Amino acid sequence: MSSFVSARGVSAGVLTLALFSSAAASQESLPTIEIGSTPSSRPASRSEDKAGYRPQNASTALKTNTPVMETPASIQIVPQQVLQDQQATTIARAIENVSGVVALPPLAAGGVEQFYIRGFQTYDYYRDGVRMNSIEQNSGAETLVNVDRVEVLKGPASILYGRAEPGGVINLVMKKPEATPFYAVQQQAGSWGTYRTTVDATGPITKDDSLLYRFDFAYENNHDFFQFSGNRNIYVAPRLRWNLDAHTQLDVYLDYKSAAFPKGYAIPGLVASQTASRVYGARPLSFLPRGFNTSDPWSRGNSDDVVMGYQFSRDFAEGWNIKHKFQAEIVDLTSQTAAELGINIFKLPFLDRAISADRVAVALPAWHTHTYFTNVDVTGKFDLLDTSHTMLVGGDFQHLDVNGYNLTPSLNFSCFCYIPPLNFNAPVHTSYPTFAYDPTTRSDTAFRENWYGFYLQDQVKLPHDFFLLAGLRYDHSTSYNVVKRQTNDDSQKVSPRFGLLWRPVEELSLYGSYLTNFGGSNVGAKNPMPPQTAEQWEVGVKSEWFDKRVTATIAYYNLIKQNIPAPNPDPLLAAQGYSVAVGEVRNRGVELDVAGEILPGWKMIASYSYIDSLITKDNGRVTDSNGVLVSVTGNKGHTLFNVPRHSGSLWTTYEFQSGDWRGLKIGGGVVARGIRQGDNANDFQLPGYATIGLMAGYDFKLDGVTVKLQFNVDNLADTRYYPAASSAAFAIFAGAPRSVKGSVRVEY
Repeated sequence: MSSFVSARGVSAGVLTLALFSSAAASQESLPTIEIGSTPSSRPASRSEDKAGYRPQNASTALKTNTPVMETPASIQIVPQQVLQDQQATTIARAIENVSGVVALPPLAAGGVEQFYIRGFQTYDYYRDGVRMNSIEQNSGAETLVNVDRVEVLKGPASILYGRAEPGGVINLVMKKPEATPFYAVQQQAGSWGTYRTTVDATGPITKDDSLLYRFDFAYENNHDFFQFSGNRNIYVAPRLRWNLDAHTQLDVYLDYKSAAFPKGYAIPGLVASQTASRVYGARPLSFLPRGFNTSDPWSRGNSDDVVMGYQFSRDFAEGWNIKHKFQAEIVDLTSQTAAELGINIFKLPFLDRAISADRVAVALPAWHTHTYFTNVDVTGKFDLLDTSHTMLVGGDFQHLDVNGYNLTPSLNFSCFCYIPPLNFNAPVHTSYPTFAYDPTTRSDTAFRENWYGFYLQDQVKLPHDFFLLAGLRYDHSTSYNVVKRQTNDDSQKVSPRFGLLWRPVEELSLYGSYLTNFGGSNVGAKNPMPPQTAEQWEVGVKSEWFDKRVTATIAYYNLIKQNIPAPNPDPLLAAQGYSVAVGEVRNRGVELDVAGEILPGWKMIASYSYIDSLITKDNGRVTDSNGVLVSVTGNKGHTLFNVPRHSGSLWTTYEFQSGDWRGLKIGGGVVARGIRQGDNANDFQLPGYATIGLMAGYDFKLDGVTVKLQFNVDNLADTRYYPAASSAAFAIFAGAPRSVKGSVRVEY
């Protein structure tokens, strides 16, 4: 399927589509009804729900529309207005506003999104509660064109979401069809030839508002700051809502994304290895430009990603609702990659000698992923004695099927897979190599995972403003390696969850919780591995300020994760990719999040995180890249890599409310990260950094249409920084230099 069209043609087409007939704007409309909600819990009006920095309710933490102040968990929300003010187009940019959450740049990571929540790495994120996995999809960064807000639940979430990393859950709450007609067209353009055209349209199809629609579209052409980084995406997302009657609704949706993205690593002239750190010191070397890329221009990926599904909801009795959800995702990926085997570090001090990286070509001609998810939730409200209950009973099932093949690297110089080393002093990039098909260089991959679970949760409002949360989940997961014909995992677990919240006054809540976790699966493991598990204790305080316009949450947690894979102590088995599950990590810390409107027109969202990370168990044997025994105690006592002890962010805007300046908005902020370890051996560190961003916008009316002009600057001081290191040797990513982005948005 062709992925690309002329940018001029696309822009003209979408502008025509978005501006087509605004007559429907005058139609009388009914209130929007949220799937799966009871009438009393339906969302607020557009102005109240969309324009603020502090949404009142969140659904991710409990799967019910519960006020944040009554939720005994740390749940943070990045609302639509923040996404617009920051011109955030990726998950990585959005979650910079949340404490304890760090993202790897998706383009630098070869199109795969990676997140660190409370210090633990995950490739998972969720869309309306349905798990997505960037490694299994591998279809480029997720777009936010049809995302209403981003919710982040901190801590283990197995009770509602099954197998997940214990740090937390990133959930994208998608835009829904609305009865009030709304149309928006936005054109963005910025540094490195970036441009992005989006369309957002919603409204009724029938006069009685029984049938509603939403249509979101995005076309993006992005040339990032590093070489060979051209990134082009087309995204189309139609959605229909059928209000069968006052108590029954059906949403049907289809998302299609065609993406082309770089697959190589950008290496900004630094070396990450135990030997290098002992020879050259504990900080990264910075002798290469930030945009230097050891890969080749043809090292790219192309994917077609189709997501389709429905959500059915019915209020079958007073206070009782049943919801059924089904989603299927089909991803087809093709790519070709030039991979780096290593860098000769001993040549680095001698500028008259070549500095080279040994490379091989890795072809991935076919990679197919099919994912199917379904679940049923029954929610009910009832009173018992002096208590009020919100009961949730549900079950879910997910099937994952991945298959493909690749031509693996070969060190045989007669093999056409080999590419000459790249001289850093005088780089000469190759054209796409001609591969001679050799069955010995082909490796097939095929595995399946089936996972189902049943859960029960009760939210109890007790006398004297106490709120009790109790839940239990049973999970059963199996994974099967089709190529090896072996079962990698067949495990089951019961996960409890308890929480208690006290709201002595309307503006203050005190809470505590205990959670357990059923960890991520090992579907692609070389050998069978036991499931990863975790448990967490958390206490916190939530408060509301300035007449409830601002909310603040401070939390302390102690999170322990077990059965973390580590290389097999036998060097021969470790070299073949075999692992043992002996690792354990304890992350404990403090988080602070503040968001809201301090004064009329003055809004802010801020965060701070402190994480004390400690590897408490390891396999007791570590060797360097030359096979020399370095440690007999392993990485025990070390800090997890990529986990900053201190990090934080601040973003604030002010919009003039009256006078000649009315419609003008100015703002800015900072994102800061402390020193992080570059690997679990703690051989080298990534220095701390802070980047500054600014924005200015102006809104005005033109013939009844709202026009919004906006200009953003990121990394104002052009700071050279390193967001994260990769677990692979020599791969440490540079952050983007100073960049600008302008936008014109038309709404009516």
